[in-house]
Amino acid sequence: MSQSYFFHFFQKFAPVGVAALGVIAAPGISEASQIYGFQSAYDPNNWTLVNDNANGFVDTSNAPDSITLTGSDDGSGFFGTTIFSIPVEADGTVSFNYNYDSFNVDGPFFDPFGISLNGTFTQITDDFGSDNQVGSFALNVMEGDIFGFEVQTVDNIFGPSAVTISNFKAPAAVPEPGTILGLLAVSGLGLCLKGQSKEPELRFTS
Repeated sequence: MSQSYFFHFFQKFAPVGVAALGVIAAPGISEASQIYGFQSAYDPNNWTLVNDNANGFVDTSNAPDSITLTGSDDGSGFFGTTIFSIPVEADGTVSFNYNYDSFNVDGPFFDPFGISLNGTFTQITDDFGSDNQVGSFALNVMEGDIFGFEVQTVDNIFGPSAVTISNFKAPAAVPEPGTILGLLAVSGLGLCLKGQSKEPELRFTS
């Protein structure tokens, strides 16, 4: 049996081995990766702005690098909230830098900034700190959580506050490893079938 036979046999049936390997390895566990900036799954278009007794707004013109959320100052004299939120793509950590400015004549106490997680507000700014406050923040989240940036106003008068969010990072689901191997399996089967439009020709030489 010559070497040409073995080469011919391998050329015909190697894709089947690749396909089988792909099928066997297809089951996999998805992992999370980080998305940097307001893009992809966390593109500003995927977020929702909600004002409750408020007229706040968000400026996304500098995305994906940063966004700026401005709170309410509608003159009503009543409490209000401005929330910019999105469902979390996967388990992991959300982190960001913030640069907060209070334009209220009475200081940041009346217009605090923080995060909203599933409707619960966690304040980040110091009520008795300076009008300008900068820092970073991180928290663990789970897939399906509703995460948001929130600016509150105690009285809706005497000026709002605004916060610029940068260096934003958040988790996003990635394809299961088995999905990629499964595609290789399909490709292998395709090559195999294409190469076997007729019965394999086995040649023996003495």
